[in-house]
Amino acid sequence: MAQVSRQQEQTDRAAGLRTVCHAPVTLFALPKPFTGQAQRIQANAISSWLRLRPAVDVLLLGGEEGIEEFAEQSGAFYGGNVRRNEHGTPLVSSAFEIAHQVSTSPILVYCNADVILDRGFVRALEQLSEHFLDNGNDFLAIGQRTDLKVEQLVDFANAHDVEALKDHCKQSGQLSSAVCKEYFAFRRTQYRSIPPFAVGRGNWDNWMVAHAHRSNFQVIDLTPAVLAIHQSHDYTHALSSRMACYVNGDEARENQRLAGGRNLLSGSTCSHELRDGMVKPIGLLKRTCRTIGDIPRFSKLLVQLLVQK
Repeated sequence: MAQVSRQQEQTDRAAGLRTVCHAPVTLFALPKPFTGQAQRIQANAISSWLRLRPAVDVLLLGGEEGIEEFAEQSGAFYGGNVRRNEHGTPLVSSAFEIAHQVSTSPILVYCNADVILDRGFVRALEQLSEHFLDNGNDFLAIGQRTDLKVEQLVDFANAHDVEALKDHCKQSGQLSSAVCKEYFAFRRTQYRSIPPFAVGRGNWDNWMVAHAHRSNFQVIDLTPAVLAIHQSHDYTHALSSRMACYVNGDEARENQRLAGGRNLLSGSTCSHELRDGMVKPIGLLKRTCRTIGDIPRFSKLLVQLLVQK
């Protein structure tokens, strides 16, 4: 009970935080503890985000080991702890609430803390801003990730390191299935309140997209414009298998209940794409062809879910 009280105290304090993020974009995340391989992976990802300043403010949330210290050392903002479920897992809904409270940015982006982004991400969001913010239309922007094993710290201030990473990605990176979504960009007037999903578990990401379709938001595919490098990792942080994290574990099933189902197809398809600086509709035939073309990647993902610990 004392632990719950301390957590609530931290969460209540976070709710009263002053507004700190004022860039055109606030990118927020719920990192894992900064231990083991997660320390290197998250340092790489967040360092790449910080290179996007001044267009982007980076907001780190959660009470896990090392998050506040890394924010202080790196120049990111720290937004405090978040609410948790009965298993002690941070809730995505709490992170969204805090991000809305401490940011005035017209665009918010939730991103998983193992994903490296480059300047193409900023250019894409600038183009979306020009298209959507002036006319007041709502949107959700997502994109496919490229899976890559990155085994060292990357100095993003060093051009040689950055080029070496890009070369490594060209040679060894694998585009993942469309069901794997790593970031969500939207207007700050959207997603102020979402169900209490557990972070790092299945089904909540599909809900984000399915909800956008039901709400008649334009769902924009940024894959042609944005390279999102997902650094491969194990799932020991969850004390369970990858299958349990995303499909049949208690928390994944609870996320599924909150989401009203798995929303596998409606939660993975886009109505538009950003290509050559323009937002263009994706016709039914093209969407169908993309879904069929994604079957080999989806099948590979299913195999990984079955065998990967």
